[in-house]
Amino acid sequence: MPGIKSLFGLVLLLCGLPLQAEVRLYAWERPPRVQLSESGEARGLVPELVAELFRRAGASYQLSFLPLQRAMRQVQREPGSCVLLVERRQERDPYYSWIGPLLISRLGLYARAGDDLQLASLEQARGLSILSHQGSGAGEYLSSVGLQVINSNKEALNLSMLQRGRARLWATSATVVSSFNGREPPREVLPFLTLMEEIACHPQFDPQLQQRLQAALHQLYAEDWVAALYARHGLTQE
Repeated sequence: MPGIKSLFGLVLLLCGLPLQAEVRLYAWERPPRVQLSESGEARGLVPELVAELFRRAGASYQLSFLPLQRAMRQVQREPGSCVLLVERRQERDPYYSWIGPLLISRLGLYARAGDDLQLASLEQARGLSILSHQGSGAGEYLSSVGLQVINSNKEALNLSMLQRGRARLWATSATVVSSFNGREPPREVLPFLTLMEEIACHPQFDPQLQQRLQAALHQLYAEDWVAALYARHGLTQE
């Protein structure tokens, strides 16, 4: 009831205890680690990890889905908000407060099963089209070294385009590839990058809450809770 809620808040203030605002979390779909079910609920390893992380930190949150680039812009404007799974890079550091690492991903270039393409270096991929998820560190890195990248908003679309010959290469991780369970999965032809993915928050995000969340994450790793979570989902930490 509104009256009881207001009274409870007043009691906390009189006791000198701060009221903790609900954190607004944005996520983008990364099957199988993060995905939106048909009923509109977040599913996968990352939502489960985040739920335990916030529980241990004694904080509440509201999770919604947005495309990655839109979510990152929104977080820069909205105090008390964060976006899940952002590659932490030097040029991004000043614009966000960071909690992580949440995931460590090893990325590679994949070709369709029937393609005999062999690569010994990224230089040998010059002139070939490479599929990537819009806003991912993989595509941005490959573009920065002068390779031709085709971006899409769905990894399932990238797989379809690879199989139809729209491009010969797909930049992604083994976890994403294995999530599609195809009879002839793409094969890795060249590993090229390891990324640390974190929670990126508004630059003036509550520093005390940030410290609590970071400490809780360290505890989850130390207890092997994260390793057990990966095992329950049939995944490996890359």
